[in-house]
Amino acid sequence: MRFGIYADLLPVATRKAIRVNFRPLNLVPVACVVASALLAIVSGSACAQGGPPMVTDDPETPGADRWEINLAALGAHSRSGRWDVSAPDADINYGWGDRVQLKLDVPWSFARESGEGWKAGLGTVNTGVKWRFLDGGEDGLSMSTYPQYLSAWSASSKRRGTAATDREFFLPVEVATKVGEFGLDGEVGHNFVRPGHDQWVVGGILAHGCGADRECLFELHEADAPHESHTLLNLGMHWKLSDSLVLLASAGHEFSPRDDGQQSLVFYLGLQLLR
Repeated sequence: MRFGIYADLLPVATRKAIRVNFRPLNLVPVACVVASALLAIVSGSACAQGGPPMVTDDPETPGADRWEINLAALGAHSRSGRWDVSAPDADINYGWGDRVQLKLDVPWSFARESGEGWKAGLGTVNTGVKWRFLDGGEDGLSMSTYPQYLSAWSASSKRRGTAATDREFFLPVEVATKVGEFGLDGEVGHNFVRPGHDQWVVGGILAHGCGADRECLFELHEADAPHESHTLLNLGMHWKLSDSLVLLASAGHEFSPRDDGQQSLVFYLGLQLLR
């Protein structure tokens, strides 16, 4: 599946569970995105903080000639007992001008089925380009598009199950604003999967300060299909340790469907380096 940073974690179980054709999206995540857009129109404020450690992204970019490097351990545990872990996951982003971001995400991944040993190898590699085509600055609405291509660079990793066998092209639109003391992010996109079936993905984030140099995040994210949908509830935090170092953490749980592919735990723990 293609949910931003978690795509390389779930190369087998969850990806196959949601790889079916489109049906109308469930109302809760859609409401988050619509509310973000409507509130953005009637308010004048800065963007919220999406992206790592959350699944939903935002329109922000590092800035001209600046780097944003996220080094993390992230993973998921399914009801079937399968573990998928990437450690380290190197998410490298470069600001090509003020509105464009170049991305390369390379994970080293581990997979373990219940009752079996761990398997390791290069995970699914993600490359992308973000373009913020609407920039409201500190007082307005920001929007972007963020095309991303995911593929396995190692045939042996595909055989071991640490990388996806499919190729994916994710084409989303992001929107962000701030209402009072709350930041809002929304993202909706279509994922083109070959071989396999395309899917729709939608998510929303509510962010609020929760102490000195800390921001707490609440996220609903959904991958939707004709006969089932996977809804993730995620809680996260940004903790600014210095002007160039941020601690990133999140933990989440999927609420539907209740099958072996359901993720009982999704987690992210890492450091963001800014320079």
